[in-house]
Amino acid sequence: MFGTRLKELRKKNGYTQVTLAEKLGVSEGTIAMWEVGKRKPDFETLCTLSELFDVRTDYILGQSDDASSATLSAEAIEKLGKWSTEDELMDLIKLYLSIDDYGKQTVDYLIKTEAERCRNQGTSEDVSGIDIMVTFRS
Repeated sequence: MFGTRLKELRKKNGYTQVTLAEKLGVSEGTIAMWEVGKRKPDFETLCTLSELFDVRTDYILGQSDDASSATLSAEAIEKLGKWSTEDELMDLIKLYLSIDDYGKQTVDYLIKTEAERCRNQGTSEDVSGIDIMVTFRS
């Protein structure tokens, strides 16, 4: 499926195998091998393809039919701008997961209480347009 999607995206975006190869710093033969399914790119190249074609990596890999943009909207970026980095948010999630049940109940209570206070004061922010995906590995 990856090869088919790559070829489709390449053509849709006006690239030949030669021009895409030049853009990625690989050989034309490498692009051809990807498109016929004999090889796959490394993770870094997959991310570059995602940025270049402005689609999600799971779409390129054929794991999803969602061809939406791989980048956040300006509104989502503004909402997330309060976090200095994605790593900071992930660190908070990891810390939350590391605490015991009593600690989690305390954090849950605090967050829910503060969210209610902000709603009542009209100072809460609309986060309905933000999707967060977390992957758990064992």
